[in-house]
Amino acid sequence: MRGTSEIITEMQYLPPVSRVALLQCYSKIIIDTQEPFRKSTWRNRCMIIGVNGPILLTVPVDGGRSVKKLSKDVRITYREKWQRNHWRSISSAYRGSSYFAFYEDKFCPFYEKKFEFLLDLNFELMELCIDLLHLDSIFSIDNNSETVEGHIDHINDVEKRNSNYQYQQVFEDRHGFIAGASVIDLLFNLGPEAKNHLIRLSLSHKNPP
Repeated sequence: MRGTSEIITEMQYLPPVSRVALLQCYSKIIIDTQEPFRKSTWRNRCMIIGVNGPILLTVPVDGGRSVKKLSKDVRITYREKWQRNHWRSISSAYRGSSYFAFYEDKFCPFYEKKFEFLLDLNFELMELCIDLLHLDSIFSIDNNSETVEGHIDHINDVEKRNSNYQYQQVFEDRHGFIAGASVIDLLFNLGPEAKNHLIRLSLSHKNPP
């Protein structure tokens, strides 16, 4: 089930499964580019699950932890080889999963192309995920601060309430299920079944226990 409403939210780097499940309930998703960039959030980091447990991957940004800019103005820095490190970590974590080989060629180019702005990297990665998940949501970018201020829909509290809905993970026999992983964890583990999982999770958002 999905509504016809719209939601405004920040753009995240390969966001958690629970975030994507909630977003797909909306027919239109508007990205707020006027919000102040907040450090230590999913805006420039994601979590994957490796053989030793959770791994945080962070996209370094110009200005580091002291950056004070709007999200649309945050630039990626390439002083360190983060693309190589991210892709090596992703490959190592999911090489043994059921569907990594199926999606590998889709994601690899993002770790070779040098994006100037974090927003562009996140937006294009999210478009790819939406396409691979066969979701119908339409993404758009809103640079009008008045529009954003008038229509903000806060989703973080609802998302946190339902972040523990489980599915089979590649290293679950070692660690048990680990909540909060990136949507790529879902894709690489479930493949075409990932969409159905998101639908079940979105229903739990609407009907919390």
